[in-house]
Amino acid sequence: MIAKYRTIPMEILIYEAITRRLPDHHPRKPEFLSKLNRWKAGYKGEKEVDYYLSLFPDDDLTIFQYLRLPHHNGHFQIDTLIVSAWFIAVIESKNLAGTIELDPELDQLLQNSEGVEKAYSNPILQAEIQSSHLAKLLLKHQLPLPPIEVFVTISNPQTIIKNPAHNKEVTHRLCRAARIPFKISTLKAKQNKEKLTKKDIKKVTRLLLKLHEPFIPDPKSLDNPQDLITGVQCPHCSVFRMERIHGTWLCKNCGKTSRDAHKAAVKDYFLLYGPVLTNIQLRKFLHINSEDTVTRILHSMDLLITGTTKNRTYSPPKDFFS
Repeated sequence: MIAKYRTIPMEILIYEAITRRLPDHHPRKPEFLSKLNRWKAGYKGEKEVDYYLSLFPDDDLTIFQYLRLPHHNGHFQIDTLIVSAWFIAVIESKNLAGTIELDPELDQLLQNSEGVEKAYSNPILQAEIQSSHLAKLLLKHQLPLPPIEVFVTISNPQTIIKNPAHNKEVTHRLCRAARIPFKISTLKAKQNKEKLTKKDIKKVTRLLLKLHEPFIPDPKSLDNPQDLITGVQCPHCSVFRMERIHGTWLCKNCGKTSRDAHKAAVKDYFLLYGPVLTNIQLRKFLHINSEDTVTRILHSMDLLITGTTKNRTYSPPKDFFS
């Protein structure tokens, strides 16, 4: 059973909006395209685990596809969490190209791709830290604590994985994404006593869903460029040259029309400038002079409304970007 489905990270949506509205020859466009590609690669790695687990459906498993849970004054994130009657499994996903070698003694993962060597933190240690935080959270809420196993998956099938020291921990915990269902099945087969009742699992599920806090990044913290193109993008030719004429958007580049091309632009505004929008701000962004026209647009999108007529603001509702 999947208790929580994975959604596209907000960072991907933000970087897509930035790269979409940056002029092609802007000096910072390669920088933001690189950030976007890194986030997409990570998300793809997590989706690979989802895919392979879906090929082996198991009613005895409760799966959470990404959790962000409170810890002291901050949060910790788990890419994939599996809760069963016998154990809990924390899965950290990596999507790295080239050749990788994990050295648990020095707590580093070395990657060599196209002749460039990079060092990353030990993902097994990372998963162990997450499992420690999770254990404290469950105990804090007086829930039983089964054994917690951690795994790190590599989603790119062309990645060469090396373990020259034949470290047993690396062999056990690091695997291809396609191997993870078999790892879970092996864990189940080794258990002879249930640690969590069905009632316990329901309590754990309710708690984790209640405490999950999706990350909403502040666009300002992402160092957004100042030269973004405003206006409404044509869904046919992708040029930002649409004008509002009698309730319809007309593209001055290709001549085609759209009734709702503004919806993507409103989403872009929230992604680029934050979750609060006023009528005058949207008029400027959409290149519309009429206050009444923008009011109709805003009300048609079922946004959250705060304040009176003069100082009214609009915000995206839950799942607005799904």
